[in-house]
Amino acid sequence: MTSVVVFGAGGRAGRAVLAEAERRRVDATPVLRDPSRHPDVADAVPGDATSAADVERVARGHDAAIVAVYAADLDPAAYGPAMRALLEGLERAAVPRLLLVGVATTLPGEHGVAVFEEPGFPAEWRPFAQARADEVAVLERYAGPVDWVVLTPPMELVEKPGDTRYEIRDFGNPLTYAALACALLDEAAESRHHRRQIGISGG
Repeated sequence: MTSVVVFGAGGRAGRAVLAEAERRRVDATPVLRDPSRHPDVADAVPGDATSAADVERVARGHDAAIVAVYAADLDPAAYGPAMRALLEGLERAAVPRLLLVGVATTLPGEHGVAVFEEPGFPAEWRPFAQARADEVAVLERYAGPVDWVVLTPPMELVEKPGDTRYEIRDFGNPLTYAALACALLDEAAESRHHRRQIGISGG
């Protein structure tokens, strides 16, 4: 693995990935919907992860795509179609690997169903959680050539520079953004998991 394209490069997770990629001397292309809003992200290119044409254009020539997009303004009903567009763009660009940062509410809870489906889950958070679960469902039904993994951090992500410890585990210790970046780039390099959602937690 020598190059990654990073969607959502202006967020904390995306920036951590760029920093870790630079440390590892991995070529990383930052992608932002509007690079002018993040002038401190060097060499960012414009692109929308929900547009197959944009994804094809910016992803071509990379070994893996890392998607760390938090799209709070996206209609919950659009998440499933957006994932299908992302996969279509990656197929056209011949990018073999997709690594998506998931959300913990889609992991199985203590009652055997996703956390957001459990009794007592706040109703106001359910549409977003369902939308992210719809993304995973699209991936699980996908039979195309792009090998995907959803890496899902715990609910508590923290800033703690230098702490890159992590383990494959649902709902463990708080995870740092630096450790999340390491988990993503380790998976991109080593391809240890395939076509599944996994939890990652602080070490």
